[in-house]
Amino acid sequence: MPALIPIRFGDFLVERKRIDDAQLLDALAEHWTSGGKIGEAVARKGYLSSDEIERLADEFRNLETVFVDVDQAARESVTQK
Repeated sequence: MPALIPIRFGDFLVERKRIDDAQLLDALAEHWTSGGKIGEAVARKGYLSSDEIERLADEFRNLETVFVDVDQAARESVTQK
């Protein structure tokens, strides 16, 4: 059955290939200890500029809802490994 799967901004940045998984984890550690938004942590770490974060945040806010077949996505994830 199709389900809505929310995507977080950090995951969006990784999916868009603007940062990698290691950079996201590093920024998340900064975010958890310092507070604020994940985009601010990404910029503080120097992975993206504040302007780039703002542009991507606008794009992220304007995402449309996409229905995902969770079972199909899980099967594809297994076969891609």
